[in-house]
Amino acid sequence: MTTFQLPNLSINPKIRLAYIINNKQYTFSFQWLENFCLLSIYIIKDNKKLYLIKGRALTANTDLIARVKDPSLIKGTLTIKNKYAADVEITQNNLHTDFEMEYYDEQ
Repeated sequence: MTTFQLPNLSINPKIRLAYIINNKQYTFSFQWLENFCLLSIYIIKDNKKLYLIKGRALTANTDLIARVKDPSLIKGTLTIKNKYAADVEITQNNLHTDFEMEYYDEQ
């Protein structure tokens, strides 16, 4: 398992970050709207953006990449989990303090 910190969207509601997963760089675009966060994930391959997900509402405890059909893009599971195992909603103020992203490689 690999754990990633999430951005502070209360300072900047639209952030683009790069995370390295299995030696590949993925760009994560987080955008906080009024009551939820939209997430897009893409990789650059052959000078083209290939989206794993685009404009998906961010939810905890669901596999964000479950619908990716091309195993050359990514394998495994990627979830947002509450660090304290609490059953609370993701908010603009608690995403970076109470949640983290976990990647499990498919072996």
